[in-house]
Amino acid sequence: MSNRWRRVARRGEVARAGPSGRALIGVCGVVLAGLLLAGCIGIGGPAAGGGPVEPEQAGGSPPATGQLPEPTGTPAPFKTELVLCAVTEPASLLGDESAVAGELLPALVPRAAVFGEGYTATSDLLAALPSPEDGTLRRNEDGTLTVTLRYRDDLVWSDGEPFTADDALLGLSLPAPPSAPMFDVLEAQPVDDLTLEVTAAPGAEYPYVPSQPPLPVHVLGAEIDPAAFLSGDYARMPDPTLGPYSVSGWVQGSHILLQANPYSSGAGSRIPVVRVRFLPDSSAVWGELTSGGCDLALEDAFTLDQLPALLESQNAGQLRAYVRPGSVYERVIFNTYPWPSARPPYFADARVRQAFAYAVDRDALAQGLFGGAVSPLDSWLPPDHWAYAGEGTLPAYPFDPGRAAALLEEAGWSDLDGDGTREYSGAGGTYACQRGEWTIEPGTLLAPMLVIPADDPLREQIALQMQASLAQVGVNLQVQPLDPALMFAASGPIVRREFDLALFAALTRPDPGGIEQWVGADVFRHPLERTVVHRWDLEARWLTSEQLVERLALNNVPGPENDYQGQNYSGWCNEAADVAIVEAALSFDLQERAAFYAQQQAIFAQELPVLPLFPRPRLAASAPYVCGVRPGPYDPLTWNIATWSFDESGTCGG
Repeated sequence: MSNRWRRVARRGEVARAGPSGRALIGVCGVVLAGLLLAGCIGIGGPAAGGGPVEPEQAGGSPPATGQLPEPTGTPAPFKTELVLCAVTEPASLLGDESAVAGELLPALVPRAAVFGEGYTATSDLLAALPSPEDGTLRRNEDGTLTVTLRYRDDLVWSDGEPFTADDALLGLSLPAPPSAPMFDVLEAQPVDDLTLEVTAAPGAEYPYVPSQPPLPVHVLGAEIDPAAFLSGDYARMPDPTLGPYSVSGWVQGSHILLQANPYSSGAGSRIPVVRVRFLPDSSAVWGELTSGGCDLALEDAFTLDQLPALLESQNAGQLRAYVRPGSVYERVIFNTYPWPSARPPYFADARVRQAFAYAVDRDALAQGLFGGAVSPLDSWLPPDHWAYAGEGTLPAYPFDPGRAAALLEEAGWSDLDGDGTREYSGAGGTYACQRGEWTIEPGTLLAPMLVIPADDPLREQIALQMQASLAQVGVNLQVQPLDPALMFAASGPIVRREFDLALFAALTRPDPGGIEQWVGADVFRHPLERTVVHRWDLEARWLTSEQLVERLALNNVPGPENDYQGQNYSGWCNEAADVAIVEAALSFDLQERAAFYAQQQAIFAQELPVLPLFPRPRLAASAPYVCGVRPGPYDPLTWNIATWSFDESGTCGG
């Protein structure tokens, strides 16, 4: 094997990342304005075509697009074929960002990072994840990372050809999926037949491994053109594969057929055949699931309004419903610092933000919307995240209108004329981070504007219930639906921060990041003490040269001084919270990082620049006899499909 250095195609710019990266440590998170933030009330969509004709159908007439094959049923003594049903047919299996393509990949591709039932990574491609303890992960002086990737020695392609590090190297030519943890490959070099040394750009995220799949050099050659490859035959229907299954056929508009890879570890114990059927809509999937034509319905098959029916069928013993909190969560953003807007700083005082949290019955809201399938959050990180501060350590803000009213009184908002709406009679206050003082004109009514995406039934329900709850404590909440394209535009009210409150979603990632969301002022490394400090902690002469002082993070509050970059839309700044987030980003040790994140979350929960509501549920369902499905919040439902099994009794050993 040659010992050459090879430059690999770099991943594209992250949406809304500034020219200098804005965050510096911990890259800017995915901007969800056009997708998750505005339009994720349901999951599902029309079928889409794609794929070659299945070889086994060559002797007969394949079903026409949209025509349903007969249900496979459940034969005795029992099944040797797992039938999955979906609504959306992907155009290809590699490089397609559809949910169904993502759910099929674990069957075909072993991954460097598997998150399974939570947000902590393991690997089914590497012998072990890289670690600073064994020297396989280190940060260089220029901020780049050097990572040693040691691959498993039992990996064999489905055509019997052994895997080598050259296969992984070829895969790195592809762009990384935008939804994967950030890992921009700058250079990669084979060390031996099963080892690569990779240099990653600054900002690489936990677990510090690439997400691109290996590709078979013995089939594709040592070089590929990424654009041509992603539109080619192998990307559409990869053969051979390295995962637990290989593709044996695809009948467009009908199904994809997978068979167990005989060369993969544990092949003899897994379900031999997987058929993925594409049906026209959710009702067709429901009918096939309850009649035996489907063993499991994938996540694109159901919308949130079908949740009650799923739970009812589970209670009746007809199916297993997989309902769990997902990685997308709803939140209300308070504009704590409306500069340079002329809007009143309604939420400059943390007591007002706390009052809103006590006034909104988030438990009742979650129960009414999702039947109690998810619970309110007390942090911007969920309880199953490795960086979560810990159960019982953060204030939960239970529904308490009396406490809400008392806090509003303390903050200077009183119903002086008895008309039911509070007005301001306080003395103002001082912003943190040396931003000066804030004032509100006496007599200003407490009538803030809540901005929500238009034509979004879920957000409309949330807004109406918030409006009714807050009216009980003297708040005249106004609701303004806006076209999402306008709401999240570069010149729109969110980025320009011309709003009082805003309701939209965020995404929880395995690496919490946080700099782009929460840092409110420039952060530096002190040149003498080597501590993390703010600009005002440094002598002016040190700031004249980058050689004298290292900038660790930029102010991520969008404003004219930074060309409206960053995602700290609340405008929140707290010195200790800034330092904790940056310290977390500087460390590779998960326990140390978690401790810093706990410090930040304690401050966040007290100051409450954002009110977390609840995660959106993820929905799927199977027949009772399908065993081993262990869904999590982040990975596809099929992350462990190689270990699924059948139990005709439906007890699954329980």
